[in-house]
Amino acid sequence: MLVFPKITAENAGVYTCIARYANSLELSNNVTVETYEDIKFVNAPGSQYPIINQDYTIKCEVRGNPSPTVEWYKNDVNILTQERYIIVQGGLLIKNVRESDDGVYKCTAVVSTTGQFKSREIKVEVLIPPKVETIQEVSVVEGESAFVKCKATGKPPPKYTWIKESTSQDLRKADRFSVKEISGDLLITRVEFNDQSYYKCVAENQAGTDETRVEIKVHVKPNIFELLNITAPIHNETKIICKASGRPPPIISFQKLSSKTPFTFGQQKLDNRIILEQNITTEKGESIGTLIISNLNRSDDGLYRCIAENKAGMAYKNGHITVEFPPTFDRTKNFPPAWTWGNRPGNISCIPEAIPNATIKWKHGGIEIQETRNYKIMGTSPTSNLIVYPNNERLFYSKYECVATNKLGTKSIVLELREAFKPEFIQQVKAHSITATTIKFNIVPPPQYDGLPLRTITVQYKPERELTWSYARNHTWSFGAPYILEDLIPEVTYQFRFAARNDVGMGLWTNAETISMPRRSEPAEPKILLPSHSIIDENNSNRQDLVAISPYADRYDLRWNVPNSNGDPITRYIVRYCKTEKVNGEWRDSDCSEEIEQSVQYTHYELRNLIADTTYKIELRAHNAIGASSPAQIRVRTARGIDPVIPVDSPAISSGAIIGIVLASILLVLLVVDVACFCVNRTGILATLCHRASSKHDDEDPKLGRDEREPLKTDSHMNGERPTSVEYEDGKVYTKPGTIIGKHSAV
Repeated sequence: MLVFPKITAENAGVYTCIARYANSLELSNNVTVETYEDIKFVNAPGSQYPIINQDYTIKCEVRGNPSPTVEWYKNDVNILTQERYIIVQGGLLIKNVRESDDGVYKCTAVVSTTGQFKSREIKVEVLIPPKVETIQEVSVVEGESAFVKCKATGKPPPKYTWIKESTSQDLRKADRFSVKEISGDLLITRVEFNDQSYYKCVAENQAGTDETRVEIKVHVKPNIFELLNITAPIHNETKIICKASGRPPPIISFQKLSSKTPFTFGQQKLDNRIILEQNITTEKGESIGTLIISNLNRSDDGLYRCIAENKAGMAYKNGHITVEFPPTFDRTKNFPPAWTWGNRPGNISCIPEAIPNATIKWKHGGIEIQETRNYKIMGTSPTSNLIVYPNNERLFYSKYECVATNKLGTKSIVLELREAFKPEFIQQVKAHSITATTIKFNIVPPPQYDGLPLRTITVQYKPERELTWSYARNHTWSFGAPYILEDLIPEVTYQFRFAARNDVGMGLWTNAETISMPRRSEPAEPKILLPSHSIIDENNSNRQDLVAISPYADRYDLRWNVPNSNGDPITRYIVRYCKTEKVNGEWRDSDCSEEIEQSVQYTHYELRNLIADTTYKIELRAHNAIGASSPAQIRVRTARGIDPVIPVDSPAISSGAIIGIVLASILLVLLVVDVACFCVNRTGILATLCHRASSKHDDEDPKLGRDEREPLKTDSHMNGERPTSVEYEDGKVYTKPGTIIGKHSAV
């Protein structure tokens, strides 16, 4: 007997059994041993990953004895050999794999002789190689942060790597660089100029890799590293040079600070003496701007701004051109002479203009002055003062020569020292206008010729009954001011005398006419104030024909000056206005207002509720205890308005009152609707309240009678067709059909 403890496929075959009989006869017999092997999946991974657009064999290698038959299914549909699907030994060949080939495939093995059956599901996921999108050039300013995003498609989603091409450096490990492997973001902080390079974005997944390159350009803000101040003589040529660096190299321009516009490149259209040139060195990132000025003028002197500009920003720096010129006295040649009087020293100032500063000398009669007891020189550059002590000697009141010299030339000017005297008599004084308390004088001053200018005019005045000027009152005006004397007493006769004063002193008195003040009277006519821009018909000499324009359509602000009271205080102002229009060359008034009083505390009044685009005549009078002044008149035209303003005598209804009226109307409508519903259908708030009142229990209201505590009887004629009234009287509720009566309503 042959025993197989653990039979295997290798044990299959033909076995011969040999026996000997009596050691002489040999007997034998052949026995065939066949083995049966169960179905076994040898090479059939549960997840397999073909790459799109390539041929791929889904592996499913099956063993068994007898050899099994293999069938393929996808989504429970049997796959037969066709153009793209071919069943081959050890798997299923898919030609030109598509993304739609994703899915779960079933590999089924069957042994028909034994009836054995096994299957295995294989998940197939088609892989798509990465495809990176093109990235546009990135520009960033030095010192700022740069952000670059790399986008790629693929399955599964790819991971990203950034490489700096110039150094082949993996930026995941570099300082100041941050790489997001999942999203593909590249962040550079505190960008430096040496970060300018080409960068490569590499996207990689199980299906392959793809890459793209992007240029990161670093812009450097302009820096002006050289701008020198220039000094050059007048009428020569000069250049002011500005050097700046930056990436890209900056464009350089110049602007004189006293001008609003910068210079343009090339020759200037308005001044062909000035040319702006520029030289750019791209490799170094430097620019040189040159402003050339030929035939220098003094007006070219001043500050010039160099402006350097590129894509990263702008830089400014100021430089100065100093124009040297010989001494000149153009600004001081018309100065008045110096004055002195008595034994006061005379001060003659010499102020030349010159660059470089001039050295100054003084001459008298062609001879250079040296310091003596009569002369003292204060300073020799850039200005000088000659102090002259005449000591009552006429020869020192004379002309002196100031000589200024610098390296470019010499210039002189003649200055004069004169003796000053007090003013002469005032030539004429006349009273121009007289009120009860004021006088306005017209004064013809004394001749000045070449003397000192007058400073003041002084008047002394006293009542005629006073014999001397010892107690006379004084009043002083600045020369040229209105000569108005106020606070005089009505019906008093005054005597006046006048004198002029200059820096030397006051001149002699000039007697003027004696004036008797008039009696107290009504105030003078007020003067209405008009803004100059609001007047039309300015050529009209008659003030009453002037028409002022109001900036408003419905009001006008009337303003005036306080008139003279003529000896009695003003108590009030009276304003009156009328509509007016010009007919056949004459003004005609209509719709005049009542007289409006305004307190004397105010010098303005606002006229309201006027009609738009309408002309009004306004009269203004001043009142005191004696009477009213003559009227000051002005015509005013209101501005055009969208809608005319209609005056209202009574106050309009307020918004709160309107809201109250609306709410009351709504409540009234609701009440009418509720009563109608109650009458017709026994519905609504009124019906509900009546029902509750009639259905209360006896315990709730002991006054209710027994009859009312019983349930209501059903009336076949009701059903909302017959109206029912509810009455409340003496603590009882009564309901009855018929017309609804509002008396004792239970609402």
